[in-house]
Amino acid sequence: MSPARAKDAKTLLLEFRERVVVAPALPAREDWLARIDGILKALEVQGALIGRLRQDVEEAEHNRDAANLARMRVFGQLNTLHKTLAAATPNFTGDASGEPQHVAQRRIQWLVESGGTDPAIALAARQAEMEAPMPGQAVLEAIIAGERKFNKAQLEFSVSEAMVLTNWEMTPLEIIGKGEVWLAELILKNHSSSA
Repeated sequence: MSPARAKDAKTLLLEFRERVVVAPALPAREDWLARIDGILKALEVQGALIGRLRQDVEEAEHNRDAANLARMRVFGQLNTLHKTLAAATPNFTGDASGEPQHVAQRRIQWLVESGGTDPAIALAARQAEMEAPMPGQAVLEAIIAGERKFNKAQLEFSVSEAMVLTNWEMTPLEIIGKGEVWLAELILKNHSSSA
């Protein structure tokens, strides 16, 4: 029963109770009043239960969204690591087919065996990290220091993450209005506390 209907039912019952009260000749008047009072009390209990259930549903939805965000963050971090590793090993001649973890481990092994000291490769790896769609700590720290801004994908992801972190108390426009430094600080603080 919707809150509006529950209110209507309660209003109707109260009106009915008033009519019973002013009808002294009504047979079993006290019994009617007791029954009406019992129904009113049951309506209050049901209303409170519905309110608690709505809060539980809202909390479950927030937890689900937070879990989805955490899963997206881990997936984004893993994707960034794979791209950074690929950028750091452009001359890799090993097995590049197969599942991503296998390829990543072969690339790491190749990097260790080949010395991996080329500055251009290190720069390519750093650039891959800085342009990843999900901003990592290096990106967030650079934004806080005023050295760069979010790219479009990073800003979109960060605004979504901030909505979850602020418990949906702010709209995307309000979050963007706070500025990129504020946004980066919020996300970095959360990453640090969840580590």
